Amino acid sequence: MREPSGSSEAVFFPRDCRIAAIAIILIALFLIFFRLDQRLLWVDEAETALLARNVLVYGIPKAYDGKTLVSQEVGHEFGSDYIWRWTPWLDKYVTAGSFALIGQSTFSARLPFAILGLLSVISMYPLALILFRDRWVGIFSMAFLLLAVPFLLHVRQCRYYSFVILGSIWAVYFFIRILEEKRGATVGLAAAMTVLFHSNNLSFLATGIALAPCLFVFKVDRAALYRLALATLIVVVFNGPWAYFFLFRKAEETAHPFFSNLSFYLETTNRYTFPLAAVVMFLGICWYVGRKRFPISSGDWRSFIGLIVMASVYIVVLSIGPWSYYRYTIGLLPICAALLAFMSWNILKWNRLVGVLFTIAFLFTAVFHQISASLFEARSYSASVRTAGRSFPVCDRFLPLGNYLYELVKPFDGPMDNLVKYLLENGRPGDRILITYGDLIVKFYTKYEVRGGLSGEDLRGWVIPEWVISRSFFRYGDRPALKADADKMRSWISTLPAKYKTVATPWPDLAWDDIPEPELHWFRPREDGAKMKIYRRAVDKP
Repeated sequence: MREPSGSSEAVFFPRDCRIAAIAIILIALFLIFFRLDQRLLWVDEAETALLARNVLVYGIPKAYDGKTLVSQEVGHEFGSDYIWRWTPWLDKYVTAGSFALIGQSTFSARLPFAILGLLSVISMYPLALILFRDRWVGIFSMAFLLLAVPFLLHVRQCRYYSFVILGSIWAVYFFIRILEEKRGATVGLAAAMTVLFHSNNLSFLATGIALAPCLFVFKVDRAALYRLALATLIVVVFNGPWAYFFLFRKAEETAHPFFSNLSFYLETTNRYTFPLAAVVMFLGICWYVGRKRFPISSGDWRSFIGLIVMASVYIVVLSIGPWSYYRYTIGLLPICAALLAFMSWNILKWNRLVGVLFTIAFLFTAVFHQISASLFEARSYSASVRTAGRSFPVCDRFLPLGNYLYELVKPFDGPMDNLVKYLLENGRPGDRILITYGDLIVKFYTKYEVRGGLSGEDLRGWVIPEWVISRSFFRYGDRPALKADADKMRSWISTLPAKYKTVATPWPDLAWDDIPEPELHWFRPREDGAKMKIYRRAVDKP
């Protein structure tokens, strides 16, 4: 593969490219950071924030501080020492650092991950440049990643997602650098894979396995294999003890079989990340036009095929896991952005009109995404919120970014936003709260004693709480351990003395407030549906 001629900054970033890149970065600053704290942390984010709070106290993420227990797996995430073992610690320490610098808040919890999201957009340029040797493919790649709504939703979360996206970019970048015998690439790949490991173990595994078959696509010599082996050794030696720590005796119940997971990932990837129709159209144009009028170098074809192979293997590896959530595929967002950018730019060079139409269709609309997704029949969520009112149907198809912009400029309070406000205004110091789901959110934003949710805390012998909050969703019960604990909670609630007053709540209840999954996210307020049930213990008059 050839290098771009010259080595100066002006050559690496010509004037026109600099202007376009600066414009994209300015747009990114708005789309990523504007009203970053408009919605409260949802339950998964609150888990990260609570563990980060304990990092500031104990130096390590502990799930219990003597009052507040952090768990969403009925206590399976830790042992008798309460040291967190369920998920890696990197996002907890980064959040703790932000808390230490600017205080504990919704904004400070999300800020470092938003910054990583911005860095991911910028990092697309060198990734595309090393893959396709075209600066405008780099610029297009930045735009395709930035304007992907799932990307924006995930990087505005206090969670590991931004690390996975950024780590995936640099893992592929340094993988190619190793093949080209560039200095520092071995350490760079080891560092990128280590970041992935300490962000999300499944993403780390999928990335590592997906890169392996790319060796059969690119030109690889013995020296490159040696450097890859050395990078692998560094990763294993450095992270091996941590793998034992996180994975020893860890077992998750399989919720969905392989082919069910595979169909889900194929549908959601086609619907939100990379439409299969784009590849079909691109290859069709290449065949129709011919190589003379549509010249693409063999190196570019290898990069194109390599990324397709990587994305395909990535999805297959994910499907082996016990769960299937769109969030596990976010490492594909930069890979697919580079692919779409490469196809768009090459069609644009061949025919400006066709290229503009192609680029607009895949950059701004979801027409071909929906057509592609319809080819795969995925299982539906048992608690799906794919209902009318979640978003604007016209935007779903013709301008997905419109849904995001609407939420951004017209923020609304979700059910937990309203609940936290109500409790802070009407609760008293020392109050105890039982909530059937969402306990971690209340624990982060209030100083009350809170139990319930999926914590698995034993309620027997607990002082009768001042508040009982029953969610319309109630809580998860889709696995034996969770179902047994949910039954215990229902039984305990039924034994409470009938001395509670019902508090009428005008707001509809949702299972998840600010969940980033695009198929589950609410971009505008829900206007109907079951209400949250709040019960306040009546005080006996003397």
